[in-house]
Amino acid sequence: MDFQLVPGVTVHVMVTPQFKQTKLLINFSRPQTRENAAARHLLANLLVTNSHLYPSQTALARHLANLYGASLSGYVARIGHAHTVRLKASFVNEHFAPRLLTEIVATMRELLFAPNLVGDHFDEETWRLQQSNLIATLQSWDDDKQFFALRELERLYYQTGSVMEIPSSGTLDQARALTNAATVAAYREMLAEDQVDIFVIGAVDPDQVAESLQQLPFTARQPKLPENLFHNQPKAPLKREVATQPLQQAHLNLAYRQPVYFGTADYPAALVMNGLLGGSPYSKLFVNVREKAGLAYSAASSLRPFSGHLVVQTGISGDQAARVEQLIGDQVAAIQAGDFSGESLAKVKAGLLNQYRASQDDQNYRLGRALLHTMLGQPLSTAFPAQLAAVTPAQVAALAKKLDLAAVYLLKGED
Repeated sequence: MDFQLVPGVTVHVMVTPQFKQTKLLINFSRPQTRENAAARHLLANLLVTNSHLYPSQTALARHLANLYGASLSGYVARIGHAHTVRLKASFVNEHFAPRLLTEIVATMRELLFAPNLVGDHFDEETWRLQQSNLIATLQSWDDDKQFFALRELERLYYQTGSVMEIPSSGTLDQARALTNAATVAAYREMLAEDQVDIFVIGAVDPDQVAESLQQLPFTARQPKLPENLFHNQPKAPLKREVATQPLQQAHLNLAYRQPVYFGTADYPAALVMNGLLGGSPYSKLFVNVREKAGLAYSAASSLRPFSGHLVVQTGISGDQAARVEQLIGDQVAAIQAGDFSGESLAKVKAGLLNQYRASQDDQNYRLGRALLHTMLGQPLSTAFPAQLAAVTPAQVAALAKKLDLAAVYLLKGED
């Protein structure tokens, strides 16, 4: 059941007796810019730390403990060109704790509409602590060299002045440059202008959900999201970059443009193609590059279904980079030529089907999938098993022929 609280604020109620918990997700969306990601990331952390009524983390934690051990989280994510701030509460089913939903919504109202502001600024101690935590988190990501190399590949791939160069977390330099005033400005802008989607999933009464959510004093707003959130990267000459750091294992990553996006007709075939290339234990990258040739400690591929590309990640010896890149190209060429067995195709399909079936028992997955379809304007469907079964070898080969190598990034040890 869907309904509007006010224009621009939509509620989505997913009634199911399947889970012992209920989850409430409030999602704020606006176009990402080159400047707004870090402030919104810090804001997501601040809003679930404390509030005016619960002015410390300890006070808020004690309150949640009194709500039968409810939990809160705040985080950011990007869906194509949309930057989202998400606040999520998890709490026991109302069959065990009647009227708990109303109390949870009241807590969300406190966090969102009465944060720990002192005058026109967030409480300085809280703000400085959360800024320090954000900086430390971003620094720790740079210390993870596999993740660092992936981020650098994405930066290289998007290196055309696109906002997509800036991750949804913001950058370390942006986090360091943040001010309390800029964070307050991002908060006021988010609360007044963002598109808001509220999801409730669990064994709930839709009428009670509607009644409880009336507590949230959102004002009407005009959503500013573009109709099409998908990113279409312009075709450009192949980009290459080599970086050195003091490390033992090198990381060779490749980005291929590809034309398939989440939820479109060819998406199941693209998932199968990715599974055959590097997205499963039966993939060519795993079997031929890692196992048979012994040229990689790790070798895998993954789709980027909101930005039209596919990423290959490998962990290798730095002096083997040229050979590994050639061998990766050979695996792509083999799939383009239809050089894969019916047995491998069947195993990849079976793995994807098992993942899909398992996901139906995952409350967070179902919540996230409902959010994606809502943001993209796509109806939820149960047709995936049939669509997966219908994927043919010819479809897979045809999609593989559209892979276009766009960026190659090598992070290796110092000579």
